[in-house]
Amino acid sequence: MKIHNVKIEKETVLKFLGYKNRKATPYINKVIDEEIENINNILDIEVYINEINKDIHNFSGEYVRSCFENSEKAYAVLYTIGSKIEEKILYYTNNNDMIRAMVLDKIGIVALDYVGEEIKKYLKKETDINIYCELYPGDKGFEVKNQCIIYEYVKNNNISINEYGQMTPIKSVALVVCLSSQCEKKGSRCDRCLNKCF
Repeated sequence: MKIHNVKIEKETVLKFLGYKNRKATPYINKVIDEEIENINNILDIEVYINEINKDIHNFSGEYVRSCFENSEKAYAVLYTIGSKIEEKILYYTNNNDMIRAMVLDKIGIVALDYVGEEIKKYLKKETDINIYCELYPGDKGFEVKNQCIIYEYVKNNNISINEYGQMTPIKSVALVVCLSSQCEKKGSRCDRCLNKCF
């Protein structure tokens, strides 16, 4: 699957920057607008998807077992928005433009979320099955070490991973998506988060 452009909602960026209940300054608004306008020029989006055999795999734990048991299909997913964005954030930081660096970092997070949502739409369309749950390394019941296992399913030349499970480019995401036509969608990781952004 290919994603060439992302759509960034300014309101979401503002919330990530802490402007949930207060008004941003004209300067902050100007910087956000400028960085959103140029974001697609510095993104290098790569997506890798591979189906997982739900009966023969290297994942462990009761939560994974339950998700796989209640699903018809499961996929290892790996995606990135590339390294140019981190290079630009570093450039801003080195030139004492911390506000612009911070804004671009949050826009990158929103871009990653957009790509993730597009991937889920794609899987739903391709399989004609609803998303049942998403397993992110580090979530409760799905340890960080699973990042390396996911990577083995979608190994490639554009994203690398070290022995500690850290990926390069930094703005990369690994997860498992389970689909089921019988079960209702489980709550998202945002629903389970104790420190809400919104």
